[in-house]
Amino acid sequence: MNVLMTDKNPDSKTNLSEKHDCAGFLGSILGVINHFYHQLIKILSGLNYDYESDRKLFGLPLISVKLGLNTNDNSMRHARGIIAIGTKATGLFSFGLIYSRGLVAIGAVSFGLVTVSMVSIALVSVSVFGLGFVSVSVFAFGYLAIGVLAIGYKSIGIIAIGKEVVGIICYGQKVNSLFSFH
Repeated sequence: MNVLMTDKNPDSKTNLSEKHDCAGFLGSILGVINHFYHQLIKILSGLNYDYESDRKLFGLPLISVKLGLNTNDNSMRHARGIIAIGTKATGLFSFGLIYSRGLVAIGAVSFGLVTVSMVSIALVSVSVFGLGFVSVSVFAFGYLAIGVLAIGYKSIGIIAIGKEVVGIICYGQKVNSLFSFH
């Protein structure tokens, strides 16, 4: 963003013109994402840790811990077990740094019955972007949606959209809000 001042006298009106460069803005965001990705790869490559318990239940190890990246192809190590902890994790109780799926899943991106994450799809979702039967998220989508933006059959939020809604700005059939749109 460039700002030009035509007059340096503080008592006179200053003419400011701003030039917005959309391509430069998007390029800088992509640069930040690229830098973050390379830093994440560098961090994950230093986390090489691998453990699986000898005890098995239903053919799966009771505890599986796999952190870091595979050395041959730089793919994320995948922990699979009853309790799975890893860069990528799948288990009844899974804790993934990047990706997690399981009955109870905690990670950046999660899929499961109950999830806690940044992005998730679950029966019960607690996240930033959540899709679930019950979703408690900043951006919540589901039968019962609770969030800043809540979209669902029953919604509670600052902006709520659905059949039965409660919030500040609402759209629906049964509305309880400050500002409603029918």
